[in-house]
Amino acid sequence: MLLPAVVAATILVVLSAIHFYWAFGGRRGMGEALPVNAAGELMLTPGAGGTFIVALGLLFFALAAIGNTGAFDAWVSRRLIMWTTRGVAAVFALRAIGDFKYVGLFRKVKTTPFGRRDMRYFTPLCIVLCVLCLLAAWQ
Repeated sequence: MLLPAVVAATILVVLSAIHFYWAFGGRRGMGEALPVNAAGELMLTPGAGGTFIVALGLLFFALAAIGNTGAFDAWVSRRLIMWTTRGVAAVFALRAIGDFKYVGLFRKVKTTPFGRRDMRYFTPLCIVLCVLCLLAAWQ
């Protein structure tokens, strides 16, 4: 059962790296990753600090996932790792459900470029990460 933890951690490290890139001034892809309303106006304008915190959070999530392989058994109890990973799964489940307006499975604004990307990529990725984290914690 190491595969779900390793796959989840790999995806999370890649997502973290993208967010670090944005936090340190990179702009490529950022516009496509932010929700917009029906008029095309950004609904979220994250600053460098907030983006940096998200990057660190994703890195922490990756560490939690990899902890299910036993990598940190000498420092952290497996029970804590398991519950933390379940918490990470819950975060991605909530993101997949969304805010019922702009993001997630139940969004109402669907015809914007972000809405289409969210339907094709972002929400399914959150569902996959949720399932992988649950599988990793279920050992």
